[in-house]
Amino acid sequence: MVENHCSLTLENRRVLTITGEDRTHFLERLITTDVEKIGAGEMVAGALLSPQGKVIFDFLIGRIDDSFVIDISADLADSFKKRLNLYRLRSKVEISESPESVIGISWQNDSLTSESDSSFADKRFPAEEKVTRFYGKNITALPFLQSSSDQWDLLRIKYGIAESGKDFKIGEVFPHDINFDQTGAISYKKGCYIGQEVVSRMHHRGTIRRRMLVVEGEDNLPATGSIECEGKTIGNLGTVIGKHASAIVRIDKVKAGIDKNVPFFVENVPVTLTIAPNMNYGFPEDVSEGE
Repeated sequence: MVENHCSLTLENRRVLTITGEDRTHFLERLITTDVEKIGAGEMVAGALLSPQGKVIFDFLIGRIDDSFVIDISADLADSFKKRLNLYRLRSKVEISESPESVIGISWQNDSLTSESDSSFADKRFPAEEKVTRFYGKNITALPFLQSSSDQWDLLRIKYGIAESGKDFKIGEVFPHDINFDQTGAISYKKGCYIGQEVVSRMHHRGTIRRRMLVVEGEDNLPATGSIECEGKTIGNLGTVIGKHASAIVRIDKVKAGIDKNVPFFVENVPVTLTIAPNMNYGFPEDVSEGE
């Protein structure tokens, strides 16, 4: 499914930096990630939520010297920077973009190193995949193999790693729907942040109804489509590469279909639905028959 020793530059990402003496406190009260626990050389997942607990910005965040670095979709970068500035008030922080930064990524590859660029482990993935992100103006000088972006998307599909614009629409999902609770994006122990009450309630009450699963078709899948079971829609496709896809689905409906041994389809293509191997959850034991 996924080739080894792959690498490419990511043209659809931008880098923001957060500096200033209040930078840690500023971010701790806004985003889902516990930034105090980010280790050296790590990029971890994070989100900024609405007060209702929906994801309105998704990103990766790490540390370089006395600053936080945020790796975010180019489509969201300007609005995210504007939103952070609205929350800044009197906080002693500066929010800026790194115009010279280019983002490269590699996996299953120990050979890509650079003294002039910063490299970080992408902590969303299992360590054995060696997923590394590179930042800096000299990225283009590195011997990147320029693999197809499809290979990167296949790796994300395999491990249930969601990205906005491909797997979900901003403002429509809770973090648990897209496995953010499984990939280090959510802290249940730090202080309050926007949307924290909703996220904590879902976690402690076990009211998670949707998850992003791995889809495999018996034939190539359409670029967009819905997951059907017994004539009813139970979810929608996200990223699609050939026979492989991600999909956010009602996990109770998936469990009911599995228990009854009924097939799942996407536009008449039979599909199987599985939980990514790195996820620490299962299908619910108590299955609702309601809508």
